[in-house]
Amino acid sequence: MSTDWDLLIENHFDRKNENKLTLKTLLSVVNEVITESTDLRTPIMERVGSPISVVYDGIPEIPLTELGWNKLETDEGAEVTGQQRALLENYLDNIAPGGDLATKIKALDSFYASGFNQIESEKTNEMISKTLSFLVFYKTLTRIITNFNAASAGFTFEAFLATLLGGSQIKANTGTIADFKTADDIPISLKLYAEKTVAVGGSFTDLVRDLVDPKFSHPNGGMRYVVCTKSLAGKPGQQEGGIKFYEFDFTLDNVANIIAGASRAHTAANIILPLVEDDEGNLALVTNTEDLEEPVKFTVDQIDQAMRKILSTSEAWQDSGLKDFQINNIVDSPLIGYQTEDSLGVTGKGTINMVSRENKDKITPLITDPETGRVSNAEIKAALSTINQAYISVVGQQAEINARKGAGIKDLQKRGIFPQKIPSGGGKKNPQIQAVKALAARSRDWYNAQDEETKRRALKYTMGYLKTEQFELNRAESTSDKLVDLRYLGEINIGSSHIQNVLKNCESILNDNVTAIFTSLKVLTENLNDYFANGLNEDSKAFSAISAADDIETRTKEVSGAE
Repeated sequence: MSTDWDLLIENHFDRKNENKLTLKTLLSVVNEVITESTDLRTPIMERVGSPISVVYDGIPEIPLTELGWNKLETDEGAEVTGQQRALLENYLDNIAPGGDLATKIKALDSFYASGFNQIESEKTNEMISKTLSFLVFYKTLTRIITNFNAASAGFTFEAFLATLLGGSQIKANTGTIADFKTADDIPISLKLYAEKTVAVGGSFTDLVRDLVDPKFSHPNGGMRYVVCTKSLAGKPGQQEGGIKFYEFDFTLDNVANIIAGASRAHTAANIILPLVEDDEGNLALVTNTEDLEEPVKFTVDQIDQAMRKILSTSEAWQDSGLKDFQINNIVDSPLIGYQTEDSLGVTGKGTINMVSRENKDKITPLITDPETGRVSNAEIKAALSTINQAYISVVGQQAEINARKGAGIKDLQKRGIFPQKIPSGGGKKNPQIQAVKALAARSRDWYNAQDEETKRRALKYTMGYLKTEQFELNRAESTSDKLVDLRYLGEINIGSSHIQNVLKNCESILNDNVTAIFTSLKVLTENLNDYFANGLNEDSKAFSAISAADDIETRTKEVSGAE
């Protein structure tokens, strides 16, 4: 059930025909000026003579949603900010505005120590707004890390950081190793692991594509890796601990050093180049590079277009046995499309289900004789079979190209230019491993001596690129200066107890009304959910929600000065 909280709250506030207060107004008035003449840094209990209640539940909670936090794209490619993304942005934009990840983490760390005193503003509304922004960050991050399994937390964390940096996530399988980009169009590949199990890597082929033909605005045309290691203790949902942040860059100049220097042989092997000695004894790329074209994998759109082109010709149908009107009807229909909307499609195995009632029902109206109203099973099968043959022909072209490439790789293996087999591990005493690493080191040295254009060309002939392999850096290699130019960005503590300590530094700015409003909002939301989920049978939940709504109304009026 989708609940419109804005409408519910508005209706509640409007029942007496008094000033309308929507949820939007509710959130905005919290950031309005609180007119107090005394120094804000004086504890509020000294100013008003009563204790305060600044608690974890008083920090606003925003919906956790990977999709909702990402920027949406129109069919024309224009970015659109959705409601949930806009809400998250309103909070996170206050944290070191315009800064990079290192700057924002520094600001977050500073807030732990000094609270709102680090905020450069004399305006109460701005200080409240920014204080809440930091607290919302800590609470939201805690909820992401402690309330999801590793996979779900990773995706949601990715969307969260993308929003923090003003960027957006990148669709999977688009030829890049990046997970998201920042507001400055810096590509980032994000890794979130438990500290003891860190392993950073990905598709070497995609990494090469990013370096050879940069799609983003990295200052060195590179790819940035952000590595986050979490160290947590406690029961699921109640975990406490911290997340350390590191970053390093892959560039055209350092990629060979990093890959060849990896301890694991299968990673080092990625950088091996097809090098031979020329007449003067100098190493050079093999001359028959035309047999080593880059891997080919047709996209859905490419297959769809190729199939439609084939099936629009009479040659494709001449052996089908179908009548002219049947062929014309099929050609003019969407059924010949490959995995497009309303098409029969083609499975990953390259066949249409010939006996599927759904498929038969789709094709039957197009090939039914209008005079007799009849169609034979043989005609139905012939139509489906012809569409299948077109698919087989298209993917056959892909297979032919890759087979030629495969033959070229095997030839290099026979000649000892590429290793026949890549042993696992990184054992120093294993002669096969050492042979692989020697080839990798030779390729690295040759590569590093080349100009930029030659480096771009050479990377497309590395073994890892040609064979679409994966690479992996272990914990020591990805979180120290051992192999990469590592930058340690800082650590962020997570967990309710850590946040409660931070709240103590905010007591003089977050008064009873501000935090109580959000506490009551949480009570309202939870009880309304329970009330509706249980069939409107638990009256106590309804009364609790009403009480919370009344409290929100009263306190919001006090904060805003509304009568």
